[in-house]
Formats: sequence, C-alpha cells, structure tokens
Amino acid sequence: MTAIRVLSYNVRYANRGDHHDAWHERRDAVGRLVRFHRPAIAAFQEPLPDQRADLRDRLPDYEFVGRGREANGEGEGCPIAARTDRWEIVDDDTFWLSETPAEPSTGWGATYRRIATWARVRSVDGATELVVVNTHFDHVSAEARRESARLLRERLPRIATADTSDSDTSDSDTSDSDTPTPVVLVGDLNCTPGSDPHRILVGEEPAGDAASTGDRPDRADRFTLRDAAAAADLRYGPETSLTDFARLIDGRRIDHALVTAAVDVSAFATLADRDDRGRYPSDHLPILAQVEI
Repeated sequence: MTAIRVLSYNVRYANRGDHHDAWHERRDAVGRLVRFHRPAIAAFQEPLPDQRADLRDRLPDYEFVGRGREANGEGEGCPIAARTDRWEIVDDDTFWLSETPAEPSTGWGATYRRIATWARVRSVDGATELVVVNTHFDHVSAEARRESARLLRERLPRIATADTSDSDTSDSDTSDSDTPTPVVLVGDLNCTPGSDPHRILVGEEPAGDAASTGDRPDRADRFTLRDAAAAADLRYGPETSLTDFARLIDGRRIDHALVTAAVDVSAFATLADRDDRGRYPSDHLPILAQVEI
C-alpha cells in the first residue's frame, strides 16, 4: 500500500473588497500552511492567474497543472499540484460543468462558468497511479450543483480508464477496463453531506430525481464514491469548513474529498490553522485526506 496525503483548499479569489484579508495579506500564510503539512497532492479552488503564479512561487517543490475557466484560460481555476520528489503528472485536462463540457460554457443556470480539472499522477518509481479530480460547484443554482454531480459521475469512468474522448464510449473495451485507476475527487461543492449533489456523487441518487447519464448501472456502480470524512479511520478538526476569516461558520462542511473503492482512507482532517495575525488565511478551511492505494 502507498500512503498519499491529498489537500484541498479554496483560497478565495483576490477580492479587493477584502481589505485587511486581501490576497497579498494572506498568500504567504497559504503557502506556509501547505508547505508545513506537505501533502503529496494539493488542489486549489478559486485562484485567479496572478494567484496561481503566487502559489507556484511559494510552492517550488510542486508541479502545477490547470487553467482558468474563461475561454482564454483566464479567470478562476481549479489547479492541481503534485510534489515532484515523489510524483509526476502524466496527463491532465479541464472540462466545463455544463451541457457542453468540452468548450467554455455555463450550464444549468449557474452564475458563473464552472470547471473540473483532473490530473493523472504516477509515483516516481512507476509503481502507483492515482487520478485526482478538482472542482468547484456553483454557489447559487441548486440545479447546477445536481447536474454537475451527475456529469462528474458520468465522466469518472472515462478519466479513470484513460479514455477522455467526448464520444459515447460506454461500450468500448477501454471504458470496461477491469483495472481503473483509483480516483480522489476533491473540491468546494457548495453543499453539505446529505444534500442532493452529495448523494448523487456517493451513489444515492434522490428518489424520482435520477437523470440518465448513458452509463450502464453495473458500470456506474464500479465508480461509486465514498465520503472520505465518513470513511476515515481517524477524523480530526472542526465539523465545518467555512469561515469569515475570524470565526468558524458552524454546520457548513462544503469542502469534500470523495474516493473510489480502490482507495482506503486512514485519516481525514479539517485544518483550522490560523496565520500570524490570528486569522484564517481564507474564508474556507483546507481539508486533508490521507489515503492508501
């Protein structure tokens, strides 16, 4: 078994209205937090291009992949970073959470374009592979969150079996591989455990609300996700992942790590580290899952 620490962190976009919690006041603390916890894989939500550059500068031991959600590659992104002393990124891509995922687009009444970035990482000794998917669901449209969850459930088999074409491949030999790569899906889902999008992702589609994804049921079952927080042998930290920079906002665990059956979860933590000002470095707490494959 190979132990892998995967961190997910919504670092909040650079909002000039944040005043003393503006990005330039927080970026060093974000970088120090990640370096201290030393995840093998780090996934971020919301960083704009300049923030992505700041993260790369402060995390020189990591290789970054991912683009922004706008057509020109700008805008908020969901980048993934892998620690180069242990892992290499061998493939990656980004798609949009919409009816037309291959092109920059907004779907299902979402307020903004939303994306998912994935990376296939391989240990430097070539013995272990893992697919990490990083996403950020819409914060307003409930329909967009539900349909985004269904889209991810549909596309996971393609990503896990290295079949990333946009054609219907549900009957292909590649899609029916007996050895799909283990998957960890992380991100800010803007929903709590037990909500419709969360239930869809963990294979508990709300009764009477299912939509056809084109997958055969037996095939979809092979990629059922489990909530890492619930599956972990050890759980640590607050039950919420949302802050106002100064205080925790109770009952808002909206940042998640979900894993496929081939992934064991030994520990899950919500990291409540404060910076040297005594404030949280973002309006979200990072989450950290220690998984074994």
